[in-house]
Amino acid sequence: IDEQRPYPDIAHVALRFDSEQFSSVPGRMYKVRGVKIKIPHNGTVEAATGRITYSGTFNGTLTTTTHWTSDPAWILFDLLTNTRYGLGDHITESQLDKFAFYSASVYCSTLVDDGLGGQEPRFSCNTILQTRQDAYEVINALTSVMRAITFWNAGSLTLSQDRPTDPSYLFNLSNVTEQGFTYSGTSLKTRSTMISVSYFDMENQELDFETVEDTTAKTKYGALHKKVTGFACTSRGQAARLGRFMLFEEQNSTETISFTTGLAEGVIIRPGQVIEVSDPVRAGARRGGRIKSATTTAITVDDTADTDLDATNSPTLSVILSDGSVETRDVSGISGAVITVSSAFSSAPNANSIWILSNTTLQTTTWRVISVTENDDSTYSITALEHNESKYAFVEDGTALPV
Repeated sequence: IDEQRPYPDIAHVALRFDSEQFSSVPGRMYKVRGVKIKIPHNGTVEAATGRITYSGTFNGTLTTTTHWTSDPAWILFDLLTNTRYGLGDHITESQLDKFAFYSASVYCSTLVDDGLGGQEPRFSCNTILQTRQDAYEVINALTSVMRAITFWNAGSLTLSQDRPTDPSYLFNLSNVTEQGFTYSGTSLKTRSTMISVSYFDMENQELDFETVEDTTAKTKYGALHKKVTGFACTSRGQAARLGRFMLFEEQNSTETISFTTGLAEGVIIRPGQVIEVSDPVRAGARRGGRIKSATTTAITVDDTADTDLDATNSPTLSVILSDGSVETRDVSGISGAVITVSSAFSSAPNANSIWILSNTTLQTTTWRVISVTENDDSTYSITALEHNESKYAFVEDGTALPV
């Protein structure tokens, strides 16, 4: 019987061959590009890699026509909003922060060294989701491709990515509770010295492993081997970068900080943000507090008796402005309780806002926020992981870490 059979939303192929050529039905393997999705209006997909290149300014609209792409940010966006195979029955486009996805996409699409003398997109997503899975697990798997997390913020789902960024807020003993800052480290047993990342080799058409190791740590702690899965990874270079990043985090980002802060800070801080901390208990000197009064070029600090206002070794002053942003300026002079900067802030900080002074001999510590928890007494508990801004260049091109 010869009749037409529709296969809606299914890619299918038919082969006809003589059964005498094979003793059983042979295995077949196909290279598929997968589902076409909507992308930003100012984006163009490279046919060879699936990378999206952008021109002009993104205005928040997506294309009406669909395109194939390997960009993990917009693949996740499509999975969250599609009504047939995603969460579109529960999440609409208006509930997603498109500009956060766009920023993540730009970072994913940036070309980096592939380790073989060429270049490739920083993150690509090439996988097949063909079984029903828990939505939370799939979202976490896709965000892991681009080193990101998703969370609800002010009624919308947004994306936070571990990429180079400036500190978003300042903390010292003046804007935390009396308990101050609590530090904890990781166990030596959790610090791998060798990591093998599995990825699908497109040339050999099979699963392969890329192994990276920290020779210094291996000499010190021995061979502590870990195997991880490079989800949706088909590039040896991307697998190597993932392994180096995890190895760096386990060997260098070994400390977490915990503290409790007030309502003003708690409603601003979000997971994934980088914060700057000046802790006099650890540093041995008070270099931060609250602003008594301020102009755009000078601030008056709250206390001089217990504060080390060092005007030597290239000092810089960081303050929180009235809009909640952080700005840093070089210090031109210190007279009593007044610190003068060489160039004006974009606006005058409010009284009782936060200030931090640092120089080349005593610097602040930077941390990436892991969690923000609201307490019953209108305070917020914040936990953050040790952050080193130089790790990105180290992971991608081997640039030596600064002391």
